[in-house]
Amino acid sequence: MRSPSIVLGVLLVATAIATRAEAEDPEHVRPSTGTFGELRKASTELTDTFGEYLDDGHDWIYRRLQHLLEGFDTRFAGSQGTPIVVPLSPLRIGLDSEFLHRQRGWTFAARPEFEATLRLPNLERRFKVFITSTDLPESPGDPALERNPIRAGVRLSPLSHVDFDVGVRVKLRPSAFAALRWTSEFNSGAVHGYPFAKTYVESGLGFGVSGGLAVERWSGLWIARSASYANWVRNTSATDWTQTFLVGRAPAVIQERRYDRLAAGHDLACGAVARVTVSGDRVSRTSLYEASVLFKRPLHGGWLYGYLEPVVRWERDFGWHPDAGIRIGFDALFWGLAETPAKVATHCR
Repeated sequence: MRSPSIVLGVLLVATAIATRAEAEDPEHVRPSTGTFGELRKASTELTDTFGEYLDDGHDWIYRRLQHLLEGFDTRFAGSQGTPIVVPLSPLRIGLDSEFLHRQRGWTFAARPEFEATLRLPNLERRFKVFITSTDLPESPGDPALERNPIRAGVRLSPLSHVDFDVGVRVKLRPSAFAALRWTSEFNSGAVHGYPFAKTYVESGLGFGVSGGLAVERWSGLWIARSASYANWVRNTSATDWTQTFLVGRAPAVIQERRYDRLAAGHDLACGAVARVTVSGDRVSRTSLYEASVLFKRPLHGGWLYGYLEPVVRWERDFGWHPDAGIRIGFDALFWGLAETPAKVATHCR
């Protein structure tokens, strides 16, 4: 098993090189602010190119979503109160797929992904609503190999940095869940940290505890990141853990602090990073090594992003055979109108 060690050594050397990088800071892609009434009217000009058709379709979906959310939320204002102006709600749709060549041939796995932050201030007078396809323990495992039904529920925030969720996983046999989550963020110069801890319970799964810590250092447009994660499930007395090291250059990042995307490097808007992952199913037992190089950039404007990631994986269940393959995916951000000039699209060219 010398290959993972060699790759890790390359990452450490690259980290040292990154400390001498230029002083330029990366761009940040953030959701648009404002309200539905402030959105510009749809253009009446005819579309001539495929790119313009894409932009028109993107803007139609975005406007339609904001209109539906505004109409739904204002119903909860009540007859005695003035409705609160409804801000814009961001939506991200993604697809992660993987082609991997094993000893017995090629395998393929794919998973669509959905993430929406619903900004419904009139409804939130009573409770907060969330919809996500992130798994309950928030594991940073390979997203293309996981099948996570959409979860929906209500969220309470009794304390700062603390959320209490209650809801249902939408599948053939729905299951109820509850979770108490703490998350924070700390900064010390160029070093940033993102810890989280979570206790959860789900019908059919039982009680569990998960947590992680992502620490990153920026030097200009260069980034070095470490992400540690562990998850314990009481019913099986099993502890799964993952350690990831990532280093590379990122001219722009998507401002989304979801732990699994930090560990995978999928928060990049454009750039190239090398990544090494080690996973295990016991504290002292390793089950997987993986090395990959992620390339990501805008495919169209500042809202459609694609990535390509050659990967080599060694798994205990397959006799540590080096299985090579490639991951392909995209992120479609409904965070604003496509016709709005995007600085990140220019920065990534």
